[in-house]
Amino acid sequence: MTNHQPFRRFAFTLVELLVVIAMIGLLLGVLLITLGTAQDSARTATDLSNQSQIIKANLSFSIDNKGRLLHPRTLFDPNEGDLNADANSRMWVRDSESGQIPDAPTGIGALQAGAAWEYIGNEDSYRSPLDPTLRMRSYSLNSLVGVNNGADDYSGYAQNPPPNLGVNYLPCPTLSRVPQPARTMGCITEQDVDHANNWNGFLVHTGLPNVNIPQWADAPAWNWNPGRVTIGFMDGHAEVYTMSDYENLSEAVQNHNVIYDGPDYQYFRSIMLPGRIEY
Repeated sequence: MTNHQPFRRFAFTLVELLVVIAMIGLLLGVLLITLGTAQDSARTATDLSNQSQIIKANLSFSIDNKGRLLHPRTLFDPNEGDLNADANSRMWVRDSESGQIPDAPTGIGALQAGAAWEYIGNEDSYRSPLDPTLRMRSYSLNSLVGVNNGADDYSGYAQNPPPNLGVNYLPCPTLSRVPQPARTMGCITEQDVDHANNWNGFLVHTGLPNVNIPQWADAPAWNWNPGRVTIGFMDGHAEVYTMSDYENLSEAVQNHNVIYDGPDYQYFRSIMLPGRIEY
């Protein structure tokens, strides 16, 4: 005789369904965070690679040009007469030769007209993937490196220097004049607060020896990857600097009148030209 077992329908209870949905949501959240972190890491890695390539281009240029480095200025104004033929020939980017108007983003013509193009040759290397703007160039060179006189070779600094910059108006046109390449900033992601472009080199006023008078001339890209800034050094390596006083630095770079002499200001100041400028 055949025994017939009663048919049972297996189903999830409401509580079980809610638990499963919650677990799926949690897993999706973890996945999204992981993907976001991976994308941020990839962008940062590309940014560091770009800066390392720019520094290596600078070093290759110096080998081919009797030790002379690329010039940090990017805009030549013949009416100012503040750059001689040597400095003009070494400008790594030439904004004026792209036919731009003031405050316009750097164009491909400016990149190709610069002395660095022969050694870089790829417009993508001039733009950081962390840069949220439409600029084609995200990086600036150190304004105290590669100059015949100092501070971008801008004659206005010699005639009417910003607060206490005059004492640090030092020539550094060749690699041999950089005593500590591994500690000297070569390039940095620069975020312009007032303009759409970054025509000159990156400058944090260094002040008189043993006298601390902070002033921000240019802004590191403090909020592209909040609290972190990428920097290329003159020995060819690049690294991420994590700010220790992000909120105060953020306020300082957005308002040039804010006096800020915290640890982040001290750090940027210390890598402008160590070994030649006292701090």
